[in-house]
Amino acid sequence: RIVNMNNRGTEVIVDENEIDRISDLPMDILNEIFKDMSFQELVKTCVLSKKWVHFWTMHPILILDWEFFEEKSGTIGLIENGFSNMIDNILLHHVGSLVKFFLDLSTIDCNDRDLDHWLLCVTSKRVKELTLKNHKRKRYTLPFCVFDYPTLTYLDVTNFIVKPPSPKALFPNLLELTLKFIKFFPDKANYVLNTPLLYSLTFIACNGVHFLTISAPRIQFLTIHDSHDIHASFFDNLSNARELFMVLDVCEESKSYEQERFITWSRLLYLCSNLTRLVLSNSCIQIVNTLSEENIDEVTHYLEDPNCVDKQFEKLEFVELKEFEGTQFELLFLKLILAYSPSLSRMIVEPSDEFDVAEVLNLYEELRMSLKASPRAKVIVARHGKYV
Repeated sequence: RIVNMNNRGTEVIVDENEIDRISDLPMDILNEIFKDMSFQELVKTCVLSKKWVHFWTMHPILILDWEFFEEKSGTIGLIENGFSNMIDNILLHHVGSLVKFFLDLSTIDCNDRDLDHWLLCVTSKRVKELTLKNHKRKRYTLPFCVFDYPTLTYLDVTNFIVKPPSPKALFPNLLELTLKFIKFFPDKANYVLNTPLLYSLTFIACNGVHFLTISAPRIQFLTIHDSHDIHASFFDNLSNARELFMVLDVCEESKSYEQERFITWSRLLYLCSNLTRLVLSNSCIQIVNTLSEENIDEVTHYLEDPNCVDKQFEKLEFVELKEFEGTQFELLFLKLILAYSPSLSRMIVEPSDEFDVAEVLNLYEELRMSLKASPRAKVIVARHGKYV
C-alpha cells in the first residue's frame, strides 16, 4: 500500500497495483519501447491511457511504409482525397524532432510538389535517418532540401532523379548512403558530395554515376551492383575502403569503355590499397570478344610484366570472383592477386554454369599451383554450392 495526502490534507490509501507505471515512464524510455512498432499500431496506443492520446505526435519515428498504405487503402474518404492529405495531416500534427522517417511512395498518387512539401517539413524536424522508397515506373525528383540538411546520418533512396541545386553538397554527419535505381542529371558541372564521416556507400542500378565525385576519407564498405558507368577516377577519394563488393552484368557499352575496362579495373587494387575483402563479377575484369588481337596481346603483356605491380596488396585477405568464364584475362587477374597478396587467406572462384566437372578441376589445379605470396592462401572453386 501507498499512503498519500489529498489536497484537503486527508490520508488516501492507494493500491500499488493500480498505479499506471508504464504511462509514468519518461518519454525517452517510451520511445525506446515503441521504436519498432508500426505507425498504425503506434496510433492505437492512444486508447490505452489518457496520457497517450497524443503520444504518436511526439514519437521521433514515423514509418509510412507499404503495409501502412495497404491497410489504409479501404478507408472511406481516401479514394476521393488520396493519401496526400493524410500525409499532410500526419506531419502537421507531429511535434518535436524526428530521428527516423520512412516513406514508401509505391502505392500512392502524389507529385513532386507534394514530396517537396513533405520533405521540407521532415528536414525542418532535424531528421537523422531518411528512407524514401518508390517502386513505380514514375520517377520523382529528389527535393533540394535533402542536400541542404546537415543532420542526416543515414540516407536510403530508391528510384529517384537527382539534380542537386549546386555542384557541391556537404553531408557533415552522413554515415550510410544507399542509392538504388537513381538517375543523375548534371546541370552545369559534375556533382561533388563531401561526406567526411561516411563509412558505408552502396550503388545499385544507378545511371550517371560518372557525373559524381564522392569524398569519403573514412569509407569502409563500398558496394556497386549493376552500375556500369563508373570509371577508375571514381575511386580516387575512396582509397580507404576496406571491403568492396562489385558485381556488373554484361551489357552493351561503348567500345572505348570496353577497351579500357580491364586495365582500369586492374588498377582498382592500387587505388584502394587498404582493401581486406574484394568480391568481383567477371564482367568487371574481362574484355569482350569484339576487341582485336592486338588489344588482347597488349593487356596480356601488361599483366605478365613483373613491373606492372609496384607494390603488394598488403591487406587483402579475401577475394571472390563470380561468374568465372575461363578467359585468359580472368585467370591472369587471379594469378596476379595470388602472387602479390601476402595476407590472403582465401580465394573463391565461382565458375559459370557452362563449366563441366573436368574444367572445374583443371581451374582449381592451375590456381592451386600458382605462385602465392601468402602461405596461408586457400583456393576454393565453388559451383552450385559444391567446393573442390
